[in-house]
Amino acid sequence: MAEMLSVIARCLALPLALVACSDGGGPSANVRTGPSPAASAVASYPPCTDLGAPSGGTRWTLASGLNKPDDLLYADGALYVAVLGSGAIEVLKSGLATATLPVHIADVEGMVFIGSSFYAAGQAQDAVYEVSGSSLRKVIQLNPVPGQDGVDGIAAQGGLLIVPDSPRGVVDWVDPATGEIVHQVGGFTRPTGAWPLADGTVLIADEFGNAVAKVTAGGSKTYLTRDLPIADDVAADSQVAVFVVNPAAAGGRLVQVLPDGTIRNVLTGLAAPQGLAVDGADNLYFTEEDAGRVDLLVRTFKLAALPAVSASSTRPVCVHVRRAEGFTDPITLIGGDGVRVLQQPGSGSEGSILVGSCPAGGCMLTARAGSRSDVTWLSTR
Repeated sequence: MAEMLSVIARCLALPLALVACSDGGGPSANVRTGPSPAASAVASYPPCTDLGAPSGGTRWTLASGLNKPDDLLYADGALYVAVLGSGAIEVLKSGLATATLPVHIADVEGMVFIGSSFYAAGQAQDAVYEVSGSSLRKVIQLNPVPGQDGVDGIAAQGGLLIVPDSPRGVVDWVDPATGEIVHQVGGFTRPTGAWPLADGTVLIADEFGNAVAKVTAGGSKTYLTRDLPIADDVAADSQVAVFVVNPAAAGGRLVQVLPDGTIRNVLTGLAAPQGLAVDGADNLYFTEEDAGRVDLLVRTFKLAALPAVSASSTRPVCVHVRRAEGFTDPITLIGGDGVRVLQQPGSGSEGSILVGSCPAGGCMLTARAGSRSDVTWLSTR
């Protein structure tokens, strides 16, 4: 009994640990597949054994050694990274190995999904492509301007592509099936990023206009700020907090544009930040092009990646949730196929799951706090 209490005490003393639970002579269990309801702690399961705490505080490096990572897209639990220097698109999923799409697009930049169709911009060609497996279909060929970089970030709204024609200072709404421009708003200096909002308006980063604008469906513009040199990319979270990356020569910044137009530094001293994305939990992802990195800033909560486990194991796996300072909302775990939730984090930072045989794409675990959510995957060996 003394030994068991000692093990439990060690676990409780390690709130940042990502741990797997030891066998400890506990009973075997039948793993129930399919999504699981909330479950309370099961006292008969063995306690946790420390496997080491995940590194970093609320800022993590997710990928490094990349050749000029640029724009980002977060979609369905995956982070897509446009690697401008290599022309590759990397796909990062928490807990799984990085995948590379089987295409090459010179100076690849913005990316977006419309339904299941995936689109990417090529700055060197000044064109936007539909990506299907290893095939590329050119959706629209813009008119290049000699001596200026072509299209940068892209977005989507109402089934249309939003394509900033960067060197010509206009933003096009494009039918992806025909490549026809169905709507256009001009008057920008160099628009490089777009972010649609739920109310139908679109945020536009005007890089050399030193501005972030909001464009209505009718084409009118209001400016959130006109005092942000090199506003390269823009994104907003679920509460419509607006963030911009600023790759200034004196030191790159990630900033928030407040409703009154005030600029608040979130992070400074970044190595040419270029891309920006927001996940379902309102966390921020950004690239540092000169450092070859993709970074994450945890603003609410984030599931720590889980190690691969044995498919035949009856050993529970402890799940750690990294919380940002001040975020105290209760968190609920939801298991996908092959995952049974044994213990919920609630207002704490640890839960536990039992893992059966994972499908080919890995077992998915979701964490929810109100309308916010995060996912991670784990594999069985």
